Amino acid sequence: MSSSKSKIDLSSAFSALRLRFEQTLPERAANLQVILAVADTEAAALLPSIINEAHKLAGACGTFGFATLGSLARQIEQLAVAVQGKSAAEQLFSLSQLKHLLLEFDVAVSTALQSGQQESGSSIVSMAENSSIWLLLDNQNLIAELTGQLQAFGHNVTLFSDFDSCLRQLQQTAPAVLFADTELKQGGSLFQQKLLLESMVKRHARLLVYSTTDSFELRIKAAEYRAAAFFISPLNIPDMVTSIGEMLEDSVGKTGRVFIVEDDKLLAEHYALVLNSMGVETQIVGRIRNIIDELTRFQPDLILMDMYMPEFSGAEVAGLIRQYKSLKRLPIVFLSSETNKTLQIKAMAHGADDFITKPIDDIQLAQAIKVRLARSLQIKNLIEKDSLTALIKHSAIKEAAELEYERSERSQKPMSIVMLDIDHFKKVNDNYGHAVGDLVITSLATLLRKRIRKTDRAGRYGGEEFMLVLPECPPEQARMLASQLLKAFSTLQFNINDRPFSCTFSAGIAAAPAGNITSAAELINAADNALYRAKRAGRNQIA
Repeated sequence: MSSSKSKIDLSSAFSALRLRFEQTLPERAANLQVILAVADTEAAALLPSIINEAHKLAGACGTFGFATLGSLARQIEQLAVAVQGKSAAEQLFSLSQLKHLLLEFDVAVSTALQSGQQESGSSIVSMAENSSIWLLLDNQNLIAELTGQLQAFGHNVTLFSDFDSCLRQLQQTAPAVLFADTELKQGGSLFQQKLLLESMVKRHARLLVYSTTDSFELRIKAAEYRAAAFFISPLNIPDMVTSIGEMLEDSVGKTGRVFIVEDDKLLAEHYALVLNSMGVETQIVGRIRNIIDELTRFQPDLILMDMYMPEFSGAEVAGLIRQYKSLKRLPIVFLSSETNKTLQIKAMAHGADDFITKPIDDIQLAQAIKVRLARSLQIKNLIEKDSLTALIKHSAIKEAAELEYERSERSQKPMSIVMLDIDHFKKVNDNYGHAVGDLVITSLATLLRKRIRKTDRAGRYGGEEFMLVLPECPPEQARMLASQLLKAFSTLQFNINDRPFSCTFSAGIAAAPAGNITSAAELINAADNALYRAKRAGRNQIA
């Protein structure tokens, strides 16, 4: 889908949601008016439903562009809570104030709908789609080696030898990543190029800094201009290429999963659209009583939860989630119109990690969640990912296989497992050293990350062995992918002290559903057996 078409589709979706919300406003306003038709002595029994509906409207009205209505709904909620806490005698006087405010809200709804105007609109959050890499270096040997490695993995590389030419190009377009030396031989320091660095920040381009020296002052300067990484000479090229690969994955939308717990379905859909527009995958809770099963299936990176819901409070649901060991580290962010700091802190004591107050502007929501997601994913990656390859570890890839196997069984859609093992890897270590062996391993890992789909998972199974989990992928498609990977890997040239060499791998494939496979463990074992058949048949092939 093109960027312009995507924006049009999202704009239409936001407009459709706003229209649906507008169409519900008269009925929701009428639901608040029921208290007017009963005697004061009976009105107290209706206060809980008034509080619940007013709370939802306080958040939703502002989100959908009716800030005045949201403010009135908030006043109704606060007054109804205050009335509820009074004695029966005191309630009689306060009820008249509440009824007057309810009538004012009804009139305000009619006025807002007749005017057909909203006080603020929803904004579409644009995603960066550029994936080019700029190198601003003057070390020719480093340039040649870096360019070769990056281009081997399909990256688009542009070279600059001075700050001025880089700035001129930056005024026309921006890269996804700029890898720049702090000092160039022809003169000039990177951190003296204020216009260039400020332009990078404004264009949301990632800066990677390379320096022959390391100091607190240099790193502070890099942090000032939001450098994503700081590399010291001699450059660890595999580490640098891996870092770039991870950044580009983020830039094309691999930005995490958010599970939304919100009883107002229109509001939940709106939040989902906002997050989808920045590449975040979302799922809205179906039924609170099934939330653990839904979380287990969806595997989110963050939960966005309303604090007040009809059946259960957000604090109670957060406490329930924290009872499960596998969900203890999952970040929970409350999104609520509650402004009382004491109540916010009390709710967070049940296991939530943060609190966002609604109504909130779409761009602010997107940025708030993006920051929290990025931090969550960083921590998750440190725990789950292999430090050398940045692929998920043995236990995590096995869990991914189990999850996808269960999904495959439920949906009756095919899935495949591919086991890969680098051929004659011991000879690489013996002939060239373990550092070169690590280079070969990271090169294959980078290739796997770049070539698989967003829904696929790649993991380091152990040593020089890797595993791919491919949902909704029949064995023929898995074989085609493995063949493409083998061809690409075998063409990579490693040049160590003018001693060029290349490597190959062997692979085994197993797919489900299959009559003789009844579990993910059996599927993995079948792929492993196929791998060893490929090894015994002469290596450099797929079985």
